[in-house]
Amino acid sequence: MKKTLIHLSSSPYSNLSCKEGLDLALVLATFEQEVDIFLSGAALSLLNTAQTPTAEQGKNLHKLLAGLEFYDIENLYVHASNLEAAKQANGDNLWQGTKPLNQTEWHALFSNYQQVFRF
Repeated sequence: MKKTLIHLSSSPYSNLSCKEGLDLALVLATFEQEVDIFLSGAALSLLNTAQTPTAEQGKNLHKLLAGLEFYDIENLYVHASNLEAAKQANGDNLWQGTKPLNQTEWHALFSNYQQVFRF
């Protein structure tokens, strides 16, 4: 089976890239493709459960994270050091469904996938 990694690194509300990446993950999973998601950079703000996007920014993308399990998307990875920084910035408002990776695991991650899409 083909394994796909969706690497989200752009801000969820500055443009459509992050939403398009999440949409791609859901479409692939709908067709029974194995999909994992990795968050880095500005995309880490997706983990903030206290998001309040404006009407211009669109839907609250954080709510999509809770539904990933219904699409059999079980792995949402974050670099451990980035996760710690996000915890400090967001406190108790951080979604808990991530799997932190250390530096060695992070470097090895990308070689495990046939396809990697970055948004």
